[in-house]
Amino acid sequence: MNPFATVSWTRLLTLAACSLLPALAMSADAWVYSGRDFTGEYLRLSRSEAAFAIGSARSIRIADGLWDACTEPNFRGDCRRLTPGDYRDFGDRFGTAIRSLRHAGNVATDSGYAGARMQLFDRANFGGRSVTVQQDMANLDSQGMGFAAQAGSAIVSGGTWEVCTDYNFSGRCQALPPGQYADLGAQLNNRIVSVRVVDGGRPPAVQPMPPVLAPPVVPPNWSGGRARVDAFTGPNFSGMSMSIDRDIDNLRNSGFNDRIQSLRVYAGQWEACEDRDYGGNCMVFAPGDYARLPRELNLAISSMRVVSGSGGGWGAGGVGGGNYVVMDAGAGRTAHPVWLYEDSDFGGRSLRAFGDLSDLSPTGMNDKTSSIFIASGTWQFCEDSEFRGRCITLGPGQYRDMPPGMNDVISSFRRLR
Repeated sequence: MNPFATVSWTRLLTLAACSLLPALAMSADAWVYSGRDFTGEYLRLSRSEAAFAIGSARSIRIADGLWDACTEPNFRGDCRRLTPGDYRDFGDRFGTAIRSLRHAGNVATDSGYAGARMQLFDRANFGGRSVTVQQDMANLDSQGMGFAAQAGSAIVSGGTWEVCTDYNFSGRCQALPPGQYADLGAQLNNRIVSVRVVDGGRPPAVQPMPPVLAPPVVPPNWSGGRARVDAFTGPNFSGMSMSIDRDIDNLRNSGFNDRIQSLRVYAGQWEACEDRDYGGNCMVFAPGDYARLPRELNLAISSMRVVSGSGGGWGAGGVGGGNYVVMDAGAGRTAHPVWLYEDSDFGGRSLRAFGDLSDLSPTGMNDKTSSIFIASGTWQFCEDSEFRGRCITLGPGQYRDMPPGMNDVISSFRRLR
């Protein structure tokens, strides 16, 4: 018998039985959000996605299945294995955002959560011998494992594990959440002698199983696409709430003036402003959940109106009959569904268009885009004219900064749908 691997015949039989049930084998459900704490634009995925339509994700909610989250498109860059649960913020160790998500299998537990499991390798980059542990080990030399002080890399596929340089979980210890660790670092490489589960995984049988994660609220399909937004006086959709389905130029008599802290947009693009009559600082919110408002508008909204969608204010045709217009900084609202800004955070001049532009050279905005606002449609932005070179695809929303490598390089764009 190989001393460097553990085998659970019950687990193997369970997996074999599950292979007879295609519906279970394909079970996968993940939600990715452009902002932290499940805010901003979002996508629901049931299969691998090599490049997000929303650009990048800064928080993820895994409802079912195992997923590899990667920092670059096409499942490249740094990748981390995610089990069912809420990932509000990826933190500095993994970078601040991910750009592709690959379904990596299913969770073999009846609770919908991965059982505690860690695989240790005696070389960096997952090389050499390996041993799999699924329970606390105060001494990796015990029970014939003979693997103490040899780990150089690890893969955690369930639970959060504490790895320590002394027996009985003492010495220098570090917590490893689910993910792939190609190099454990100078402080831990070839020094780990004890490991234990500190969070997650399957709880002891004497405790109740954790509830299956409920997916986020899906915006309803309103008849005719009627625009609607729910405003809340507390963060995370708490406190008093008010449903809004029409323009309101002054919230003074509503009891919600300067009190809104979160929004849930069901349909339409909504412009929220800090002053009455849509004055002062304004931002546009696309359909999705905004558990916490940006600092500029938190407890500061005094008027709201629809700027796109059924019943909105978007007209047809360009300014002066043209397809696009270039406007100075601080220019007012127009009917164009896509706006390209020369500075980040929607600053500087803006190019606003109704349709495709195969070459930005005549506009004076070639290679100058640093932020984008999309009111409707899905658009492709490319670094070369005629939609060539590297391209990104973005849906409705606000993009304060361009993805890495795409700042000040846009030379053409077109609407995909």
